Amino acid sequence: MKTLFVSSLWFICMGSALAARAREGLACLEVGDLRCAIEVRDEVVVSGDASEAARVLQLRTLFREGRYEDAVAVLEALERSGLESAQRETNPYRGSALASRGMVEAQRDGVRVRHAKGIESILRDEALEVMERSRSTYDALFGGGPDHDVLLDIFPTAYRFTQASGLPPEAVRTTGVVALSKWSRLLISSPRSKARGYGWKDTVAHEYIHLVVSWRSADRTPVWLQEGLAKLLESRWRTGKDSVLTVHQQSLMRTALETDGFVPFEKFKHSMAYLDSGDEAALAFAQVATLVQHVLERGGVGVLPVAMDRIRDGESAETVMSSLGGYTDFDELMAGWKRWVGLQTLTEASVASLPVVLDADADDFEADPLLAMDASKMRAARLGELLLERNRPLAALIEFRKAAEGDGPVSPLLLAREAQCLEKLGRMEEALAVSANGVNLYPEFTPLLKTRGALFDRLGNPTEAAKAWADAHELNPFDTAVQQALIENYAALGRSESADRHRAILRILQTGGAAEVAR
Repeated sequence: MKTLFVSSLWFICMGSALAARAREGLACLEVGDLRCAIEVRDEVVVSGDASEAARVLQLRTLFREGRYEDAVAVLEALERSGLESAQRETNPYRGSALASRGMVEAQRDGVRVRHAKGIESILRDEALEVMERSRSTYDALFGGGPDHDVLLDIFPTAYRFTQASGLPPEAVRTTGVVALSKWSRLLISSPRSKARGYGWKDTVAHEYIHLVVSWRSADRTPVWLQEGLAKLLESRWRTGKDSVLTVHQQSLMRTALETDGFVPFEKFKHSMAYLDSGDEAALAFAQVATLVQHVLERGGVGVLPVAMDRIRDGESAETVMSSLGGYTDFDELMAGWKRWVGLQTLTEASVASLPVVLDADADDFEADPLLAMDASKMRAARLGELLLERNRPLAALIEFRKAAEGDGPVSPLLLAREAQCLEKLGRMEEALAVSANGVNLYPEFTPLLKTRGALFDRLGNPTEAAKAWADAHELNPFDTAVQQALIENYAALGRSESADRHRAILRILQTGGAAEVAR
């Protein structure tokens, strides 16, 4: 009997120790340490631990690794056994498995990229490059980065991104959220998911910054600072410089200063995705980016690793950023930031938010922020379009300018069409000036960039034409006209390697992805 008692006690103690080890792995996940959690998981699997904690650890680590089907299998086993605690964390296990079905993976040192088959393969090489350069840039900037391979999932539609993100569909439709950094990995929608594309490469960098900051600070950095750092620094991977506010954001900031109409930090303490509109989100991003910019101008970019260490060790982000900026507390920092913003040159131009058009083949008119909301302007613009198609540029110009009448923001599409009419009338300098103004106001409205590229083509200036068409490619690489123009301009410049790269992209697009399969 004594031997049986001792044996039973030994098994109880061993079971308790194994369960405690599994809970250690779950604690690793709580601070964003995926490598630690995977190491513990592998240990408990080898040990034969079948406790609830061990199986939940398996579930969550598999999910973070991007092994969605395996995670769902563990989830279903947990459900069959009657254990409900795995559902307390409402991760989109099944949604992710469905959304990623049929996707393929490419890998380089430290980075993994998954995308849908077919024409989505044109994103692969550039996505890998962005990931590699982001890791190099931001790991150095913050004093270290994730010690595991980083996965980027590129979903071909906004619907599949929403499935995998767990975000409410209404939040995605309202603010146009197309990317997420969560669960130790990155998720984005393909540029094909938005009408006329978007700046997806800087978006990848933005999300990677979130991952670095979370990893460096043991997931203790609040949303306002996360977003401020990501927005300010998202272009450094390609330019070496901080991002600047768009004309739209400058306009919103100027109005907020005049009316004291800033977005309260409390309103986006959980996520920017839940704000009320695209304008409100743009203003909130501008606020937190300039706040971080103000601190870094006073303390230097070298304070970033210090900030991460202090936040990781338990200090509040508000206290840390205030002290690094030379302020005694957060209220003083906010007051100093507002004074500093008031000294900046902010444009008086009025710019409208581009409408959120997801997974729809919207024409240029429907993707315009003003025409889409004004039926009379839309009618005048479509009449102008008809006249332009019939080679009556002067009559078309009159209609386009009629549609543009009135106070408020200018229409990006009408600027593009005005430039096209002026070009047909031989007024090239005016056309170039109009297109340049349009691109400055609406840098992510691809038709303006295409118009500018075509103007330089007409002038026989392949250097400037290639720049405009390349900018259009950065937003919407799925446009065959953009790829054809780049092939021709790079060939004219003697840049055969670049021409060949876009020739390969065009072939994939024209064959519906069959050329990629054959390659």
